[in-house]
Amino acid sequence: MAKRFTDSLIWEKEWFMNLPPRVKCLVKYVRDKCDCAGIWYPNFKLASVYIGDQVTEQDLLEIDNGKQFKKLEDGKIYCVDFIQFQYGSNLNPASPVHRKILSIIDKHKIKQKQIVKPTIDKEKRFVKPTLDELTEHFKTKINEQQATIEAEKFFNYYESVSWKVGKNKMKNWKAAVVNWVGRMKTFGVKPTTISIDEIQMKLESIGNTKYSDL
Repeated sequence: MAKRFTDSLIWEKEWFMNLPPRVKCLVKYVRDKCDCAGIWYPNFKLASVYIGDQVTEQDLLEIDNGKQFKKLEDGKIYCVDFIQFQYGSNLNPASPVHRKILSIIDKHKIKQKQIVKPTIDKEKRFVKPTLDELTEHFKTKINEQQATIEAEKFFNYYESVSWKVGKNKMKNWKAAVVNWVGRMKTFGVKPTTISIDEIQMKLESIGNTKYSDL
């Protein structure tokens, strides 16, 4: 049996204080023997042996006017509020333990208002950019020719480190591009604004210049 939290304040709750000793033991027994979702496969004969006194299904279901334990359609017993006490109000499908609990809840068609099944927001998941997307974005920061070169450098670098910034997964590649361009300026790699046409004109000019004049 896995370790779990125990409600030490239960002894101060009025509904528990009013129970006879054998039924108090039954409450503790069922909560200890139930599965990770608070579902107990009833065996009152065995429970009576452990407790040392006769206990019945009626004893259990009448506790606190039926607010603590519910009988499911398949005959199993559900400990109300067990999940919320053990795991909190929010169950995350990304967690293997929580995923198992959610599966049990769905299987037994348990309606639990306190439990919120959060959906995974796909829009917030990081999706690495393509080289073309990077190039187009770099063009908004630096000239076209340099954008192509820097986009490829950027892509190859972060691909090699599994798209991590330090030890953490990258969250926003556009922000990383801004930082990249900023570092270019810091280390003296100034984004040039000269166009391809200007470069060609300069090359033609050099080509028409005599060697002695260079």
